[in-house]
Amino acid sequence: MSATAHLSARLLEMPSCDRAALAVDLIDSLGETAWDEGELSALADERDAEMEGGAVKALSYDEFMAGLRRPSQP
Repeated sequence: MSATAHLSARLLEMPSCDRAALAVDLIDSLGETAWDEGELSALADERDAEMEGGAVKALSYDEFMAGLRRPSQP
């Protein structure tokens, strides 16, 4: 198991409120240039229009999470 996978597995054992606080800290550590609010807002609007127009299908939480894990699995 890689160091990243090991760390991830350990972090997932933490209570959800602690994981959420850690996620905020990690995102904040990327700095201001990592997230442009205008670009994020435009992307959110674009995705909303795609869903409203039927171009894409909304995913359940479980479907979304399964998709996040899929690339790391063999």
